[in-house]
Amino acid sequence: MIKFIEVLNETQFNPRMERTATPRFSLGEVWINENYVVSLKKAPHYDKLLEEGRLPNDLDTQHQFTTIVVNNGSITESHVVVGDLATVAGRVQKHKKTLLKG
Repeated sequence: MIKFIEVLNETQFNPRMERTATPRFSLGEVWINENYVVSLKKAPHYDKLLEEGRLPNDLDTQHQFTTIVVNNGSITESHVVVGDLATVAGRVQKHKKTLLKG
């Protein structure tokens, strides 16, 4: 299990007034089992939210974000975590050994 800092979307949506909802985000911890990670990808939308000042003040403008997709049986979850793609991939990598010549 690996611990990450996750960006939590706490926006309360009203179906009638969906466009008037004010986005609210907070930070929290998430523990992810590396055996169930399906994919990693950059989350550029969150970079824009950070520039606009919509994310918590705890974050620096240089932070980057990665989406981790986890599949556990019939449940698929996406987690947006703080960290660039290379750093998150390095932490999630199960096997440190690589084949040099095949």
